[in-house]
Amino acid sequence: MGAPACYAGKVLFVDLAKGILREEELQEKTCRDFIGGNGLGVRVLYEKMRAGVDPMGPDGIVGFVVGNLTGTTAPGSGRHMLVAKSPLTGTWAESNSGGSFGPELKTAGYDAVFFSGISPRPVYLLLKDGKAGLRDASHLWGRDAYETQDLLSGEINDRRLKISCIGPSGERMSLLAGVVSERGRMAARNGVGAVMGSKNLKAFAVSGGVRKIKAEDPDRFRRAVKDFLSIIKNNEYAKGLAAAGTGKDISLLVSMGNTPLKNWRLSGLESLPGVSNLDGANMDKYKVGRFGCYACPVSCGAIIQQREGPFAIKDRMHRPEYQTLAALGGMLMNDNLEAVIKANDICNRYGIDTMGVGGAIAMAMECYENGLIGRGDTDGIDLTWGNAQAIVAMVEKVAKREGFGEVLADGTQKAAERIGKGAEQYAVSVRGKSLACHDPRLSPALGTANIADANPAHHMDSQITGMLSEGASIGSDPALKVPEGNPFASYAIGSAYHQLLNAAGLCSLFTIATTPPPITDLVAGACGWDFGWREALETGRRILALRQAFNAREGLTPDQFELPKRITAATRVDYRSLREGYFKEMQWDIRTGKPSREALEKLGLLELARDLHR
Repeated sequence: MGAPACYAGKVLFVDLAKGILREEELQEKTCRDFIGGNGLGVRVLYEKMRAGVDPMGPDGIVGFVVGNLTGTTAPGSGRHMLVAKSPLTGTWAESNSGGSFGPELKTAGYDAVFFSGISPRPVYLLLKDGKAGLRDASHLWGRDAYETQDLLSGEINDRRLKISCIGPSGERMSLLAGVVSERGRMAARNGVGAVMGSKNLKAFAVSGGVRKIKAEDPDRFRRAVKDFLSIIKNNEYAKGLAAAGTGKDISLLVSMGNTPLKNWRLSGLESLPGVSNLDGANMDKYKVGRFGCYACPVSCGAIIQQREGPFAIKDRMHRPEYQTLAALGGMLMNDNLEAVIKANDICNRYGIDTMGVGGAIAMAMECYENGLIGRGDTDGIDLTWGNAQAIVAMVEKVAKREGFGEVLADGTQKAAERIGKGAEQYAVSVRGKSLACHDPRLSPALGTANIADANPAHHMDSQITGMLSEGASIGSDPALKVPEGNPFASYAIGSAYHQLLNAAGLCSLFTIATTPPPITDLVAGACGWDFGWREALETGRRILALRQAFNAREGLTPDQFELPKRITAATRVDYRSLREGYFKEMQWDIRTGKPSREALEKLGLLELARDLHR
């Protein structure tokens, strides 16, 4: 049977080397087994991309995928995701982004588009009026993400047009490069922009409207949406997001020790009293409009314009989010808000991850402080803590991959190797990917997720796990209850829940400080399935198992995923033991990382992942 009406029902494969485009119909079994988003992404990449390929070589694949709720009226369903093998970490990679590109792709007739091969010249894919074709992008190469969007919008002249593109950082294959849409929404992590750059794929432009996305059971779906909206409407966290965005309370998080300072060496307001300058409400004076992702009642984004001062910006831009304010602010002991805004604008234009850039510069500042490098190495830039002018100058160097920026442009691990002299002790990352700016020393669930998930050093996947670990309820269904005497069931349930959230295309912010969304009712109504929590969590576990199988097939073992000593030395939490307990609960081998034959068979994955147990 074909896919339910909430899906577009088709997947597009683009061979950039040969210029060949091929469609496949999406079957209902695949939909039900993997839902969509990263679930569909890992299902396709595991089958289509063999182990050991160079992610930036011709056999590497990068995919744009949407969830089964994307394009519906489900709140927060405006997400799309890029999937690939990460050139930064060598692991499974998924990079999430909001806005309206995902819904536009779905109404254009596709649930996913996968790119392979390397084009002999710069190209972009245009999907319009139900037809897809590759076009020359030579005139766009070298342009930043804003310029690329403006030029394509002018050429194609379609008010529906949504564009996802790389900037110069992706073209120069920085391993910190992301993919930009809507002048500031970014699938930022894991180097997915470098994969696009390696393929000479500058952009993906989409104009939809040819496919109507409908719920198979409209009444049930409407009831689920109503229930979800009620949860959001009465939530104080959601109200705070609407008022000042994700960075609304960075000073509060610093006071709690949650937001790290000075490359993870300090915490607390006394260490950086001026950090309150970075709180989201302080950007209200620059605010010229609001931004909300598709179908989101919260609208936590804002459009700002910083017109004056040494860090003036001529164009409008998206307000920096929490992770950016922390990584380019407190992490560098920088309490100059305008400098952070300027640095964020550079990263958005060039298409590069603010967390990765902040982590790399923090490491470099510590090297500078300890005499491993000097002004002669840093192009004359005085890399002292809190030096706002120096921070902005170095961010631009990294984004351009120019001078000392070349050293830092591939993240902390590569930078430490290039600097030498013991610089690796200052690299706070997992497999070269800088930790997000929430301290795992305060959250065993977060620390475990950083080293146990197939997509390492990711900060959102632990939200539900943390709630369950602390005894909170996430629903009344028996499948959502943690059995007494089995604490690691909270990790399995929480992780499976989050995979379902991603696969459905919902925003992870709805799992923070609020009752989690009624995903099963939304999916059941949208798809017309009898879909309860037992099946839902099994689906989440299936996605988790195949992501883990992807890494195991690459020869990656659990002992290659470790938190840096700076984190583990300052806590009594034994993250390795927590990971071991989680792996045992999931029936994954703690030595090889391979999901067991029994686990694969139970989840219906044994035939697909037969290469793990020959």
